[in-house]
Amino acid sequence: MRINVASLAHFWRRAAASSWLAALVMFVFTGITQAAETRWKEGYIPNVPVVTQDGRTLLFYDDVMKGRISIISFIYTSCRDICPVVTARLSQLEDNLGDSAGRDYFFVSISIDPLNDTPDKLKEYSKAFGIGSRWLFLTGKAQDIELIRHRLGERSRALTEHRNEVLLFNDVTGEWERNSAFGDINVLASAVRAMDPVQRAALRPTEQANAGTFVDDPLNLPGQALFLKTCGGCHTIGRGNRVGPDLQGISTRRSRDWLTAYIMKPEKMRASKDPAALALAQKYPEVRMPNLGLSEFDSSDVIAYIEAMTYARRADESTPHAHHHHH
Repeated sequence: MRINVASLAHFWRRAAASSWLAALVMFVFTGITQAAETRWKEGYIPNVPVVTQDGRTLLFYDDVMKGRISIISFIYTSCRDICPVVTARLSQLEDNLGDSAGRDYFFVSISIDPLNDTPDKLKEYSKAFGIGSRWLFLTGKAQDIELIRHRLGERSRALTEHRNEVLLFNDVTGEWERNSAFGDINVLASAVRAMDPVQRAALRPTEQANAGTFVDDPLNLPGQALFLKTCGGCHTIGRGNRVGPDLQGISTRRSRDWLTAYIMKPEKMRASKDPAALALAQKYPEVRMPNLGLSEFDSSDVIAYIEAMTYARRADESTPHAHHHHH
């Protein structure tokens, strides 16, 4: 549709450049062409003011979306369940994309609770995840944010039921894609790169086929995929605290029963004033351990994986001249 209209307009431009009739036709056709091209752009994405975590005011279309490939998520800082996990997963995606994050691909998190989420609160939130200022956390006037959300398909009534997906958008091509932050990060990174037509052409078929099979550690233990998917956004095993505590050696510090109960229903443990659960909530105030809906089998698989990795890391450290490559 777009090409036909444009080439028709081009034909008229050349065919009858001298006559006023052509000028009239040109005028009509240019109107149609622009309407077709702005369907997903200026006209559709609201150019309303938004405020960043650094307190700068930007125009949503002109300054945030225009001419860019964006990775958009909807969050609110008082959300203690899924939002932090989505943000943590996306910060892993940012690491995965390397130097092209903030250069070719732009991260945008939009607060769906603009009345409470001041720029300062968003700044604190981003710091909890170790995220820099190139990643935009946006708030603004309630009706402006509402319009942005509605246009981007985030139409839930209650805060707690907002969608947890990620929106990929290439403003240049007008392409949209919904994706999930809970799949394999490498697959999500491939989907982001594929939003760029140049990168898409460069992805060899073999890479496309293998994109889903990459795993961080070659041990491939039970519980590994589950850990990488549900825990790895917030925790490492032996690589230091992330959003939550480093889990290396956790089963030497806590009983198996405690760990299982906490993994399955952390909110219940906090409600019952379990001292260890409360201490964790105090130490990591920004993000509380969410209920991830894991079964008892899942929990024991995850614990087994943490134990195996703890063992492997310790064996690694005690071997002199070990030349293991760690990411």
